[in-house]
Amino acid sequence: MRLLLIFTFITIVLAWSPEDYEIFKLNDKVRQTIGPETTFYTWLNLINGPKSTSQEIKKAYRNLSKSLHPDKLNFKSSKERKKAEEKYAILSSVNNILRDASRKERYDYFIAKGFPKWKSTGYFYSKFRPGLLLTIFFVYLLISLLHFFALKINRKQNFKRIANLKDEIKTQAWGGSKVAPLDGSDRRLTNETGKIFLVKNNGDVFIEDGEETHLIDENEINLNPGFKDSLIFKLPAKLYNLTFGKVFKPIDMTITYNKPVNEEPEIEKKKKKSKGKKLELPNGKIVYSRKK
Repeated sequence: MRLLLIFTFITIVLAWSPEDYEIFKLNDKVRQTIGPETTFYTWLNLINGPKSTSQEIKKAYRNLSKSLHPDKLNFKSSKERKKAEEKYAILSSVNNILRDASRKERYDYFIAKGFPKWKSTGYFYSKFRPGLLLTIFFVYLLISLLHFFALKINRKQNFKRIANLKDEIKTQAWGGSKVAPLDGSDRRLTNETGKIFLVKNNGDVFIEDGEETHLIDENEINLNPGFKDSLIFKLPAKLYNLTFGKVFKPIDMTITYNKPVNEEPEIEKKKKKSKGKKLELPNGKIVYSRKK
């Protein structure tokens, strides 16, 4: 109901008044009869245009009406006389509008802003119709913006997923605790998929792939992609490098990213300070003696 009231209000506000329709129709007649670029002022030869005074308008109308009056012209046929009478009637209507201050003000407004055009059911301003190249450019720009925002969202989701996976692996490796073993030992864990993880006592998590181990680090993901990550840069730069870049200097597409360094939590610093001397037991475990 509210939307209907808003729509009705907008329709009433934007609707042309009867005086506006009168001006539009008369303007169309003048352009059809005298010329497509003709205005009321140019027809009356008013060089000051909208700034013309009422006296200037009155004088210009009298001069033109004398030369166009049907009774002072010789016609070879009734058809020619009829056309002259229509032209004289149009001139009279033009004079009536320019001599009326409110209607003249409306006419001057449309002179400055442009006249709407007749479209089957009423007068409407012509819609902007961009060319093919401009349309392609705007579509490409829109797709690039969507790609950029999707890139940021996906990276945040991947960052969160990796961080959660590390927390889950550490909790399982440390026996359900979120605190590393006090003996300082590293732990191995095989999950339900058969993947082997190595959890260091400092909280780093590695995945073992045969004889190699790879650090799992969410900070490898750049959460703030830059201009070079965007499609609006990458596609034109790649096309340039494949064409003109082979002759001229290619565009540098290298993306630099400085991974943030995680500072050691304050609680871990305090824990290390409270530890004594580091000792290695015969079984390979690392323990700390009590501080004296």
